Amino acid sequence: MDPPAPPPFNVAFAVEGDPGNPITGAIVSRNDKAVATTGPDGRATLTLEGADGETVDATVKCPEGFTSPTKPISMRLARMRDGRAPEFRVSCPPNQRKVVVAVKAENGPNLPVIYLGKVITRTDASGAAHFALEAPPGGQFQVTLDTSGDAKIKPASPSKPFTVGQHDDIFVFDQKFEVEKKKVVHHKVKLPTCLGCKA
Repeated sequence: MDPPAPPPFNVAFAVEGDPGNPITGAIVSRNDKAVATTGPDGRATLTLEGADGETVDATVKCPEGFTSPTKPISMRLARMRDGRAPEFRVSCPPNQRKVVVAVKAENGPNLPVIYLGKVITRTDASGAAHFALEAPPGGQFQVTLDTSGDAKIKPASPSKPFTVGQHDDIFVFDQKFEVEKKKVVHHKVKLPTCLGCKA
């Protein structure tokens, strides 16, 4: 009589976007076959057959808008002393990052702020402005303050490049403008000459 088959192993997955943000709908597959999907808590549990100490692989496909791991997740089958399923953490970072650009333009009121060749906002009377955008991690963009409508301030239409990191972020464009002072020209007043007057 054959001995009874050992009980299967339970393995848990915890899938997050950013830390603390669980991902719903991530699909866990083995041998190109979906075996589990994460719930609202970002967790999924697999039941696997195998021998104690054996290593098995699974792939995780993140939902749309998130980046899936490029390599399979290797799991070593083992029975925990407390009976709990071993947990594997998987990261599904967002494809796009939220960025806020804050503009501080000293001596630069009411200036158009240019992003991707278009006016996206204008500085207020104090030279402040801000706008939000989404861009991929590692993406680069440039912001320009358009001074073409005010020739008295220098430098002319300064730009600043930014690079998006792996997290949502706030960028500051701090620019000081110099205001050209009007040159005052002093003209020498020539007094009228009295003809026929004795000196």
